[in-house]
Amino acid sequence: MYTNQLNQMKKNFKQTDVICIVDINGNVLYYNNYNDVCNKFGSNDVLGKPFLELYPWLTHETSTLLRVLEKGEPIVNEFQTVEVDQNFTVNAVNSAFPLKNKSALIGAVIVSTNVDKEPDKKNNKNRTNNADYSSLQAKYTYDDIITTNKELENTKKILERASSRDSNILIYGESGTGKELFAHSIHNGSNRSEKAFVAQNCAAIPSTLIESILFGSTKGSFTGAEEKKGIFEIADGGTIFLDEINSMPIDMQVKLLRVIEEKCVRRIGSHTNIPLDVRIIASTNEHPERLIAENKFRMDLFYRLNVISINIPPLRERKEDINYLSDFFINYFNQAFKENIKSIHPDAQLILNTYDWPGNVRELRNCIEASFNNVSGNIIMVKDLPKYIITSEKVLPTNNSTKSHSLIEMMDEFERKIIKDTLTMTNYNISKTARLLKVPRQTVYYKINKYEITKNEIEM
Repeated sequence: MYTNQLNQMKKNFKQTDVICIVDINGNVLYYNNYNDVCNKFGSNDVLGKPFLELYPWLTHETSTLLRVLEKGEPIVNEFQTVEVDQNFTVNAVNSAFPLKNKSALIGAVIVSTNVDKEPDKKNNKNRTNNADYSSLQAKYTYDDIITTNKELENTKKILERASSRDSNILIYGESGTGKELFAHSIHNGSNRSEKAFVAQNCAAIPSTLIESILFGSTKGSFTGAEEKKGIFEIADGGTIFLDEINSMPIDMQVKLLRVIEEKCVRRIGSHTNIPLDVRIIASTNEHPERLIAENKFRMDLFYRLNVISINIPPLRERKEDINYLSDFFINYFNQAFKENIKSIHPDAQLILNTYDWPGNVRELRNCIEASFNNVSGNIIMVKDLPKYIITSEKVLPTNNSTKSHSLIEMMDEFERKIIKDTLTMTNYNISKTARLLKVPRQTVYYKINKYEITKNEIEM
C-alpha cells in the first residue's frame, strides 16, 4: 500500500543535503549533514545552537524554517538563494513543516536540497543535483480543497478540466484563502504531475538576486557568480508557482514576459537560449485590476498569465463553509491530538458564524486548534474560543444601550436579535430558520425558549 510513498521518500533523501529540526525557540535539536555547504560550523557541535548562529546569512524573514516556526504552516518546495558572501551564493529548494502536539507548536523540521553544482569535499569531484527534479512534488490535490460553496465547487470543476491542458493560470485571493492549495492541486491534476513542482514567493526574493534566481547565471557573469540553474530550468517539464507575483519589480516583469513568449530562458552572462517547457501558475493577494491601475503589474504580463482566471472568495463571503470547515478541522485535530471532541456549542458556533475572518480559512483552522488546547470537555464552548474573537466588534451588538452590560449579556442580546430576525424573515418557520442559521431544529427551539421569543413579537 505504501510502496510508492516509501520509494518516493528514498528518492527524495538521495538528493537531500540538509535535514534539521529545531525547537520552538529555534534551537537545533537534530541535524544531518549530507552536503551542507552553508553551515558556518560544519557538522561539529551544532546541537543546541540557535539556527541563525549556524546560518548567520539568513534572517527570520528569509529563513524558510523560521517562517514555518512563526506561522505554524508548512512551506513546500520553496526556492531559496543563500548569499553567504559576495563571492559565494547557494541555490536550494526547501520544504519545512511545523511539529505540533496537543498543547502547541513545539518546533519545525526542514529538508533542503542544493540545486547547484558544487565540489564534493569528500570525494574531491563535482557533485551535481540535476539528475531528477521530479522529486520536487506538489503536496495537495483537489480532495484537500474543502468547501460547500457553489462558486468554489464550480471553480474546482473548471480547474479539474483545465489541469490537463498547459494554459497559464492566475489566482487571486486574500491571504489565507488557499492559493497555494489550488496551485498544488492543479499540478497534481495535470499530465505534469510526475515532473517538478517548484514554488517561489516573489516577495521573499532580494531585488539584487531575483534575475539569477529565476533564470540562472554563468560563472563570472557578476561578482561571485557561478554556473547555476534558475527556477525555470529546474521546473522544466513541470510547473512553477510564482506566489505574490505583484511583488516582482516591473523591469523583471518585462524579462518574465519575454521568457513566456519565447519559451526559452537565457542565464545571466550567457548568449545561449535554453528551450523550456514550463507551465506557470501565478497568484496575487491584491486585485489585479487595481495593481495594473497603480502600475504595479504590467498589463501585457497580466494577459499572458490570466489565460485562466481564478478568484477565491474570502471566507466572510461564503459563510456556509464555516460550519462545514469547523467540523472538518475538529475531525482533523481529533486524529492529530488523539481527542474526542464531539462538536461546537451553538453559542460558540454563532460567534464563529458572525465573525468576519480577515485571516480566512487559515485563521479558522488556527481558531479550532486553539480551542482544542482550551477545551475541558468534549464540546467546544464560548470560553474555549480565542479571546480576540469573542471580544471582536464583529460578534458584539452595536447598540449603545449595551455598553454597561457584561460580555455574556451582550452576547445573549445579540444572539436573541439574530434568532428573532431570522424567525421574522421565515415567518416563524422553524425548519427554514434552522437551515439559514446552520443549526439543528432542536437548537432553534432551545433558543426560542431560552430568550422567551413569542410569535406575537414576530411581524408576520
